[in-house]
Amino acid sequence: MNEMRSIVETANGRLGTYAPAESTLDRRSAAVPAVRIRVSGSLREVEAAWRTIEAEGRGTVFQTFDFASVWQKSIGVARGVRPAIVLVSGDRGTLALLPLAVSGGLVRRLTWLGQEIFDYLGPLLTRDFTQSIPAECFADLWQEIRSLLQQDARFRHDLIDLRRMPEEIGGERNPFVALPVSRHPSNGYVATLRGPWDDFYRDRRSAKARKQDRSKLRRLEELGPVDVFTAEDRATTEQLLNTLFEQKAETFRRKGIGGFVKKPACCAFFRELALGPRTTDMVHLSALRVGPKLAAINLAVEQASRYSLLQVSYDEEFARFSPGAIHLTELFRRAIDRGLREFDFLVGYQRLKHEWSDREIPLFDHLAPATVRGILPVAAIRLASTAKRYIKQDERRWTTFQNFRARAGALRSLLSL
Repeated sequence: MNEMRSIVETANGRLGTYAPAESTLDRRSAAVPAVRIRVSGSLREVEAAWRTIEAEGRGTVFQTFDFASVWQKSIGVARGVRPAIVLVSGDRGTLALLPLAVSGGLVRRLTWLGQEIFDYLGPLLTRDFTQSIPAECFADLWQEIRSLLQQDARFRHDLIDLRRMPEEIGGERNPFVALPVSRHPSNGYVATLRGPWDDFYRDRRSAKARKQDRSKLRRLEELGPVDVFTAEDRATTEQLLNTLFEQKAETFRRKGIGGFVKKPACCAFFRELALGPRTTDMVHLSALRVGPKLAAINLAVEQASRYSLLQVSYDEEFARFSPGAIHLTELFRRAIDRGLREFDFLVGYQRLKHEWSDREIPLFDHLAPATVRGILPVAAIRLASTAKRYIKQDERRWTTFQNFRARAGALRSLLSL
């Protein structure tokens, strides 16, 4: 009922006059009287509050200020995305930060900031959030946030499209999954790290798999000396990034996927992440080298005792020797030696992820029209998501689809010659 009332009121223009273009929206909540809602379109304006809740609260690396600011600088500005950062505060300070954004176009979408390429999306929550905002009040609070956003021309939107939300945030239930949600087509995959390395390796890899690893490593060594190294300077970082993008482009081409490497802004994001002064310390960029050649490359971040695998690539020349799998083994060894607690493969099924992981993270999407204009796009998004989920839920269907996509990609390449 609240959703349909919001649609009708917005369509009839009864949401009030818009605030001045550069103002910050601020309102006391009626649903939770002790709470204030503040909305800002400036990352710089909320940086101090963001970094405070980031240090003390619950979230993932994708909710950090540095990730958000690099994304907005590299991708958001070029695509006309406007941040809509919501601060929910109580008597003792900030309770939650919602890193939202509004995209332009004929149909304006309210999304999570960085939704295009970030894997886990959602709010940052303090440890007092669930005590200060009862679960039964969150839907009404969210309705107030939506109405407040619609009162400002900067944040007006036609549909709400919030993707890849985990069920829990730092061990606490994510309040957004209490809204009407559907399962995202893919899950996240995480391996809990326990030492020593030899025991962990035997536990996660069968005797047959370990034998295959040794055999493939020996075959690689026949081609030249094999070593794994980490980029320690700017020149090496740039070399590995360039090679990673080239290798990914070739793999995407073979699989019939466009991929992020065809989007310069996405490549710029990863470059800024690896080379930027505020993020370079959390980035781990490494490669498996066979003789003079880079056989596999890895781009990851370390944050809060978690190793998150952002991008991996391999040279198609060495594909039959599984250089990525050999490299992955060394990455696990390194993570355990450093005392990290989790190895996060992030979102998307692969057999190797499933074999190493001991936990799957179910993810959820919340889709809703905010105006009459958003009704049909929401229906189309839901239909596409349902089809994608049906395909991905069965490994045989997913394999068949991947094979079809690769053949179609090869045909397109042939026709373009």
